[in-house]
Amino acid sequence: MSEEQVADAPVETGQATSVEPVKVDWRTEIPEEIRGHKSLETIQDVGSLAKSFVNAQSLIGADKVAIPGKYATDDDWSLVYDKMGRPADSSGYELQNKISEGQVENVELLTNYKDVAHKLGLQPKQAQGLLNWFNENNEKSLPDPNAMVVRQEETVNNLKREMGAAFDDNIALGNGVLSEFGTDDIVNLKMEDGSLFGDNPDVIRMMSKLGRFLKEKVGEDTLAGTKMSGAPTNDELTQKLRDIRRTDGPFWDAKHPEHSWYVDESLKIAEQLTQ
Repeated sequence: MSEEQVADAPVETGQATSVEPVKVDWRTEIPEEIRGHKSLETIQDVGSLAKSFVNAQSLIGADKVAIPGKYATDDDWSLVYDKMGRPADSSGYELQNKISEGQVENVELLTNYKDVAHKLGLQPKQAQGLLNWFNENNEKSLPDPNAMVVRQEETVNNLKREMGAAFDDNIALGNGVLSEFGTDDIVNLKMEDGSLFGDNPDVIRMMSKLGRFLKEKVGEDTLAGTKMSGAPTNDELTQKLRDIRRTDGPFWDAKHPEHSWYVDESLKIAEQLTQ
């Protein structure tokens, strides 16, 4: 071997030479016309392609629903709703309307609800769930009927103590004003606390004062067909008692011939005020 051949011969070092694996694009193995298809953009390797194929095969024969696009019509969406389990019409909703004890079911409202549910494409389970939610929250917002009865009793008792013997007349006057100038809608109008407009103590006071004003100014004993007894109010009785017990009057003069009458009248008025 010449010196030149020796110089050109490879030198063995005793170490293995590492070889970098050549990366091959798997797309080169498929027909060129489908390599750029959009559905393959997320596929990284042959393994991913195989998984995608298996998943697609499992869907063959399954009932599929295509989601309508941006410009889909109501008819397009109607087909989707039907596929998803919407009844053929609103009468197909067999709903359990769980209302609170003491409430009366509003059949017309429930029928309208079914119509809207069908129009919106709700499945029976969805329609039932939404109805349950409404009833539960509506029940929380309803006033306690027992509390309303207690409040009405308290109002009556307070007004009786305030008005005294004139209570019945004042109520009759107030009712007369409402009957003459009001309507059933006004009387039965619900306040924020759940009470009726006609049961509100401030309204009762206002109406009775208005009725008494009309009675005194017009000079009539009746208002809207209501006969009055003419009993004085507590304010009138209090003023009358003050007049009777004037320091310069017969009430304080035992020798005055009308002293006894003044004393008796004073006791009667005081008794009326305590009733």
